[in-house]
Amino acid sequence: MKNINPYSILIFSIISIFMLYTLKWSLLYPTLSASVIVFFLITIVCLFLMSTVFKGITKNKKFNPHYAYKKYYEYIVVLVVIGTILDGMYSHGYPLLGSLKYGEDFGVPFLHVFTSILASFVAYMLLMVITFQKRHRLKAFVLLSITTICLFLPFSRLIIILTLLNYVWSFIYIKLRSSQFTFKKAIILMLFACVGLYLFGVLGNYRLNVQTNDSTKKVTDSTLIYQIGMPSQSFINSKIPSPYFWDYIYLTSSIGNLQNMITYSQSSSTDIKKFVITQFFPDTISKKVYSDYSDEVKFNTFQYQISPSLNVGTIFYEPYYLFGWLGVYLMLFFLLVFPILYLLIIQNVESRYFIYGLSVLNTIYVFMLFDNMFTLSVLSLQLLIPPISMIVIKNKNS
Repeated sequence: MKNINPYSILIFSIISIFMLYTLKWSLLYPTLSASVIVFFLITIVCLFLMSTVFKGITKNKKFNPHYAYKKYYEYIVVLVVIGTILDGMYSHGYPLLGSLKYGEDFGVPFLHVFTSILASFVAYMLLMVITFQKRHRLKAFVLLSITTICLFLPFSRLIIILTLLNYVWSFIYIKLRSSQFTFKKAIILMLFACVGLYLFGVLGNYRLNVQTNDSTKKVTDSTLIYQIGMPSQSFINSKIPSPYFWDYIYLTSSIGNLQNMITYSQSSSTDIKKFVITQFFPDTISKKVYSDYSDEVKFNTFQYQISPSLNVGTIFYEPYYLFGWLGVYLMLFFLLVFPILYLLIIQNVESRYFIYGLSVLNTIYVFMLFDNMFTLSVLSLQLLIPPISMIVIKNKNS
């Protein structure tokens, strides 16, 4: 798998985000303390060592994925459409159409998560069929268009980005394996990334315009996010298009929140059961066990946020709130061992599902400095698809 794995991706993410943070393009950001800098230096060293182990395990891994069009994709799309309709009926509308404000609870509890997982998975598979299979491309494109509409109606930019990232990792893996990933293709991917980041900002402006019932502003007008993120004069005077401020503030604000948490908070000791369930389990499970946990964290930590609207704090934010530095290092240990354990679980699955599992894991790790993606059910539960597929295929062949 060359040098692309969850560890190397997280190293790249840490270095990139810290470099962006030092630009101080937001007036809200505190100065980073020595303890935070040292911790992330230790993290980078540990990740580098584990990346070497990971590469050693996958070095001789042989796979030859076939992305043939499958009839069951049609059944999954039907389920996605039905789930999306039921979500809209339950919530009396869709966020994209302005029927309810972004941030309000949308969809039938649990069903919405299940629908989103199916939509993300089938969209990924259809993209792979269109890219690597010459037959049935028109069918795949029609189904993908329907699924895309279902993904956009809830107006969750995150799940769309996560799905596209899963596809990008798989595309790179396959092209690297066949030595077809050229410099030209890397440039094209970078251009697509720039366009995607710009669209992320444009959609963010649209979302805020809908949320504030302001139809007079253009989608390229970033006034509202400027009011939230308080850009520095150096950013305002730069020639960077204003929608990119969305990307900057989303990528870097979590570091500022983590720094404030470490500087000002008094960590509250908690029982280990609460720590494990709230930090390592998908939120569909943890919310059943600790239904008030999310409100508890918001109430007890809002004063450490650099802005009321910017409330993420990296994967280490809540562990510090729960257990101080002990919680942070426990989380780091989990980050270091999980990819190896998962790799051992899926090493014998069919090639296309093996690549899919690694791609989902890469996506989880690239966003670790944004938030704890292990608790995000619509993403983390996708890790179950490769081992489930292995069981299904084994039973089918037996």
